[in-house]
Amino acid sequence: MAHDPIKCVEQVPIFRGAPKNVIEALARVSVHQKKIPAGQMIYSSGEPNDRLMIVDSGRVRVFSYADDDHERTLYMLHSSDVDLTGALFSSHEHHNFAQAIEPTEICYLKQSAFKDVLKSYPEMALSLVDILGERLTLLEQRDVTDTLLTSKERLYNYLLELQGQFNSPTYKLPVTKRELALYLGITPETLSRQLKLLVKENKIKVDRREFTIL
Repeated sequence: MAHDPIKCVEQVPIFRGAPKNVIEALARVSVHQKKIPAGQMIYSSGEPNDRLMIVDSGRVRVFSYADDDHERTLYMLHSSDVDLTGALFSSHEHHNFAQAIEPTEICYLKQSAFKDVLKSYPEMALSLVDILGERLTLLEQRDVTDTLLTSKERLYNYLLELQGQFNSPTYKLPVTKRELALYLGITPETLSRQLKLLVKENKIKVDRREFTIL
């Protein structure tokens, strides 16, 4: 299927509902389908964080290093995922690393190009204030919810999110179980116990790294 720059920009949450002429302007100043070989870094800690990124195809692992110098996977990005929205509004350095774990194509919109479009369409700036306010409220609510969830509930919610991303009840875990434990903020031993509980409760089936939501 041919890449559609308009649809690519429309999928960015903060641009949903924007006027067609604004979307077209943003699509024109965006870079589309930059090819990234498997294993190549997309960005590293200390580099300028000055662009929003959209994963058009492939998978990207975002990670950092813990105090013991071990890599810690923070999250995974899949096709159609949007990341680094904040880079459109403020200039700072990356604190993490992003690496393509398979052949990947990304699209991006630089902060400078985005601000040029805003100057031409000031009504978009007012719309963004409302959208960002709603997103901040949702994030605050999610933070409170995550704090109250048990480790088993956080694990199950993550597995359900993957089901939606893969659009299938059966899928291969995109990270190692150790990386998943780090991402959830629990020990590998706790992860193992919670997986066994979910299997016992007949919520999931596990065959090595293949998971099935029941």
